[in-house]
Amino acid sequence: MSSEIFNDESMLEIFRAEVETHSEALTAGLLALERDPRDTSRVDEMMRAAHSIKGAGRILGIDPAVRVSHVMEDCFVAAQEGRLTLRPDHVDVLLRGVDMLIRLKNNTKGSVDWSQFNQEIDPLVVELAAVLSGKAPELAASPVAVPQALKVPAPAPSIVEPDVIIALPAMLDAAGAEAVRRQFIESLDSHSRVIRFDLSLTRDLDAVGLALLAAVPACVTGTATRVEVVGANADLQLVLQVTGVEQLYSVG
Repeated sequence: MSSEIFNDESMLEIFRAEVETHSEALTAGLLALERDPRDTSRVDEMMRAAHSIKGAGRILGIDPAVRVSHVMEDCFVAAQEGRLTLRPDHVDVLLRGVDMLIRLKNNTKGSVDWSQFNQEIDPLVVELAAVLSGKAPELAASPVAVPQALKVPAPAPSIVEPDVIIALPAMLDAAGAEAVRRQFIESLDSHSRVIRFDLSLTRDLDAVGLALLAAVPACVTGTATRVEVVGANADLQLVLQVTGVEQLYSVG
């Protein structure tokens, strides 16, 4: 898929909004944990916040954001399940993870070479992995080779679930695209063979909606899942054809 799609300003704005919104919840929850490690009342909210940022980063191909939020989410899941008690030194590392996500958000103006962040991301991910294992994290003095398992694994599904159908709204604009994006991210974990976008009710779409449709097929590349578009009227079919989006899908 062309870099122009991933750098589309309207799609990057969605990522910026995700980080801006959820970083506040992450910071507040972590500060509460720092005051009282026994207070796990906000862990679920922080887990969902990290998951949402991970999903936005995955759709746009912002690998550093995906790697950081992925391990943070795992830490919160472990804390939620009682397998991990987040101590103040753990909270410090997680807060630096939030700071890094904010930095990445602030660097989404124009074309960005995300690999430039690797020297900072690699040791941070190692420290977050130490938090996940319950160890005392230590600052890395130099870039560390990160185990492949930490680089957002895409496990092969062991159970095949029924097809997922996502009904698109009558107007697929920024608001509609955000709702669809959230459903799509949830569907990625469903192990379904087919994720089907149903445009039967859709009468029009703007640049944000088109950019979303153009971006999502890359998220299932290399997996057993495929994405389809069905139910598009003649006008929408023409738009999909002219823009090249049709070539990315099985179109019905």
